[in-house]
Amino acid sequence: MSASPAQQNQDWRDELVELHVLAANGDSAAASEAERRMADDPAFREAWTEIEAACNKVTASDPGR
Repeated sequence: MSASPAQQNQDWRDELVELHVLAANGDSAAASEAERRMADDPAFREAWTEIEAACNKVTASDPGR
């Protein structure tokens, strides 16, 4: 049985978040993979930008950082 479209979308987004976290913490392989995917897929680039903005907002509101 294949995953539903909603589950596939969540899996895709989870993978994107994982790549973002790894890349932001110095994982060059993750950063390269993200750059490749952003070059190939405008939807990936748009989602990456949204997640990056959300992460920046959380980081900026954390006084411990």
